[in-house]
Amino acid sequence: MFPGRGRGKIRPPRRGIVTSEAVDFEREWKSLSLSLREIHTKNASTLSFEELYRTAYKLVLKKKGEDLYNKVQDFEQHWLSDTIRPRILEQLPLNLSDHQVGNNLTSNERRLAGEKLLRSLKQAWEDHNLCMNMTTDVLMYM
Repeated sequence: MFPGRGRGKIRPPRRGIVTSEAVDFEREWKSLSLSLREIHTKNASTLSFEELYRTAYKLVLKKKGEDLYNKVQDFEQHWLSDTIRPRILEQLPLNLSDHQVGNNLTSNERRLAGEKLLRSLKQAWEDHNLCMNMTTDVLMYM
């Protein structure tokens, strides 16, 4: 003990501090979903990751983590199926896999179309990994 001080008792931090701040999940989710869309469209330079992290952390603290997880999962599923899948499918010629005699594509054209498709898949995969890393940074404690 320090001289001149009485025998103090060390108290643990109070649990369940009640705040009057109720969480409006839908408003917070709207903010996060718009930010996730900005991340996916490669326009994340204007975002405050600290603010996004705080928003997600607050939702988890207020026992909304499972709802947040489900919303993020739905967002990613819709993004991949509605935005990424059509981009990849437009790289695939309708008769690429057609091996019939009257085929309009030569073997070289099929090879070039296949290479274009693979480049498109590779780019989509790299973009997806980058976006998931940024999303992980925001939703670290979910």
